Amino acid sequence: MVSKSTVRVAFLGPKGSYSYIAAMKYSDIYFEKIVQYSCCRFYDIFTLVESCCVEYGIVPIENSSTGLINEVCNLLLNTSLFLVGEITIPIKHCILVDSCVDINHVQTIYSHPQPIIQCSEFLKKYFSIWKIIFCESSAAAMKTVSELNQFNLAALGSMQGGKYYGLHPLLKSNISNCQKNMTKFFILRKKNFIHIKNSINIKTIIIVSINKKSEKLYEIFKILEFYRKKVNYLRTKIVWRNQLNKTIAIIDITTCIYDVYMKQILIILKNIVDSLKILGCYSIRHDTI
Repeated sequence: MVSKSTVRVAFLGPKGSYSYIAAMKYSDIYFEKIVQYSCCRFYDIFTLVESCCVEYGIVPIENSSTGLINEVCNLLLNTSLFLVGEITIPIKHCILVDSCVDINHVQTIYSHPQPIIQCSEFLKKYFSIWKIIFCESSAAAMKTVSELNQFNLAALGSMQGGKYYGLHPLLKSNISNCQKNMTKFFILRKKNFIHIKNSINIKTIIIVSINKKSEKLYEIFKILEFYRKKVNYLRTKIVWRNQLNKTIAIIDITTCIYDVYMKQILIILKNIVDSLKILGCYSIRHDTI
């Protein structure tokens, strides 16, 4: 467990973004006081931690509706940082306006691209009417609508985030395609996992890349399923994203990096995939809020 202390934490977007909310919830558990570092890009978060300007970075990695986030996956493949924790928060998108207006008055929606995708079922009836303007984050969208203060503008964001900018929800509060929409965030730090002790409450995260040959992905599934049945305490989860010429997969294995079966899995996988990297090994006691 991370000791209670004052630390510097970097996250995406200004106050009110989902990353900000995740950072605050995680910090409430582990830290007495934090210094906030708001970033415009995921790359900036990684750079701040790598250069020791901050102790921790918090980045979204997977949404239950849209899957892995490509940009973060690519950064994880190339970073020297380690994962030391995770937190999963509910994502409840709503349409936020500066004052109480009728939905028919709305002409322009400000949003990060992800909420547009995650709310596509609700929004498709308005795509021919509303102009969509993409922003760097949900918080940036809310901040813009608040500052412009026009009755025909709205933002996609969270009700909690909207309160920071004096915005109010229009219609129902959650317009996500999936009502149980969740996003997992990884906690980045420069230290590694050498002090982790073997325990059933430990999770190991690895990231692999393969070319698009499906048989390799099938082999990975077979190996993980074999060990899951062989070892009653070992659980596995794999999520993947196809890119231009490769498939990136992030694999959760609920056992310690030093476990004898974990070592066997790593040896076998290294002979199958094009690249393999151990991202982290950490306690999963407080991984969901």
